[in-house]
Amino acid sequence: MRVPLFIEFSGRNVLIIGGGGVGTRRAIKFLLAGANVRVLSLEFSNELMRYAEQGKVELVRGNAHDEELLRRNLEWADLVIIATNDQSINEKVRKLAKDMRKFFNDATNAEETEVVVPFESEINGIRVAVTTEGLSGIVARRTLEKIMNTLREDEELMNMARVWYAVKSKLKEVVSDVRTRLDLYMELDNDEKFNELAKKGFIDEALKYVMNKISSHN
Repeated sequence: MRVPLFIEFSGRNVLIIGGGGVGTRRAIKFLLAGANVRVLSLEFSNELMRYAEQGKVELVRGNAHDEELLRRNLEWADLVIIATNDQSINEKVRKLAKDMRKFFNDATNAEETEVVVPFESEINGIRVAVTTEGLSGIVARRTLEKIMNTLREDEELMNMARVWYAVKSKLKEVVSDVRTRLDLYMELDNDEKFNELAKKGFIDEALKYVMNKISSHN
């Protein structure tokens, strides 16, 4: 069973098998996340070549059928991404990754993959990720677009996102105890006055209200 997670990839090692269009898109995605990206392939897209010239991506020209070469690169990786159109290579990488207990994303086979890379977007700190787990990438993308459009049109929710971000940041400064902060979050969630300020996007007023509430508790 797959569990949806957001994982920090800054400084992690990502090995991509395949230097074509899919491999390039995956490489860029993980580069933007701060990962160390290495691509193993016989051929590379022009875009990957440019990134390599800039020192942003490591390119290893080689045949993934070479098990010694493949194993050596898998040992380096925290995550393996399979992105070739050669099914025999893809199967070989999946098997070896499993044997070496490496998480892998098979961009060519939604049923066999261990890690799903979803369509994703963000607005006001709200990150949304959507996958149909192989049913249809087009449906997943359109679903994400519909969700994001709904969020953009919800002015009250967007106001609340901004207010809550400010409030949580302030509370982390002035309330050191985690349990106390969580209790305050729950109290504010049920506080009619606070919610009224939050829905209107009144950040300064909401912060003042929260600080007064904390003072009254002390």
